[in-house]
Amino acid sequence: MRNYSIACIAIALVALVACEQPVPRNSSADGTFDVAGYVQQEIQRLQTRQPAVLKSVRTENEPAETIQLERVEWAEELAVFEEADINKPTLKEYYSREEQVLPEGGKAITFNRLPDAEAPIERLYLHLSPENKLQRLEATLQDQNLLFYSRRKAVLEADPLSGHLQSYHINGVQKLVFSDSLHYSVQVNL
Repeated sequence: MRNYSIACIAIALVALVACEQPVPRNSSADGTFDVAGYVQQEIQRLQTRQPAVLKSVRTENEPAETIQLERVEWAEELAVFEEADINKPTLKEYYSREEQVLPEGGKAITFNRLPDAEAPIERLYLHLSPENKLQRLEATLQDQNLLFYSRRKAVLEADPLSGHLQSYHINGVQKLVFSDSLHYSVQVNL
């Protein structure tokens, strides 16, 4: 009976460890910064903290509308940055990579979509601190089919010390086949 109890406890411990959620890392196995992991960490942190947010939205020739939000659904708000993840095995082959060491010891990494590649991210630029913390992310995303065209440039700025999100802006254009183009911009400051 005692061996049975020990075996049950061991199985329960293995099951508990197997269910534990891993903490996202800043880089993947090949040393590329883990954009999706960073965004997920920030979503969790911001969902918990719910900081006040100043958000400005502007369309076409209209004046910007600015509002202060006390509660934000961060998964929806940061989805465009999560889309900018090129660490997926199916996407890596479609990009060239350039890396530059910056004077302060950080890195600038640029991924450019190869000609004739059909991938949604046209360009991804990452500025990382010497500690491999994100300082700036710039992504250009494009989606096009017979009925719809969309192009967005999304820029995320992070705190230089902590690497936590400070602000972001998105400039974009959308066009449906039988309608005019809609140009818009969104600016968010925490």
